Amino acid sequence: MKYTMQDKARILRITTRTLQRWRTTKPELYAIIESAFKLRELANSEFELSKEIKQTLLEHIPPS
Repeated sequence: MKYTMQDKARILRITTRTLQRWRTTKPELYAIIESAFKLRELANSEFELSKEIKQTLLEHIPPS
């Protein structure tokens, strides 16, 4: 799932304007925030992928 600016602001409990302001006035903080959301997206996609792999294995390998 890609997070929009509105999603990020809602999760952080700030306004989108504040997040936009941080992008220019506090680039280090903004970079940390962006990195955290990228990690969150990666973790979510890996979880979904592992569920798909497990389901595929369960469908094609008979129980022993």
